[in-house]
Amino acid sequence: MIKNQTHPPKKHTDVQSNKKRLWLKDGTTTMLFCEGLTTNGCKALINSLNTTMIKLGLKAFPNNKFLITQ
Repeated sequence: MIKNQTHPPKKHTDVQSNKKRLWLKDGTTTMLFCEGLTTNGCKALINSLNTTMIKLGLKAFPNNKFLITQ
């Protein structure tokens, strides 16, 4: 079998332990917002939400509104 690369890329698979949960905290209430993302995915989602809210003329979420847990 002939390969076209001397060193083929390694397979990158997410182990279940890399999956995080994103929680939205408001006052004394904490709600599950999304699960199954990586830490970088959670940060990208928060950034996207804040960017969209600013474009709509709303205030962005403060950084302490979201919690990222295992």
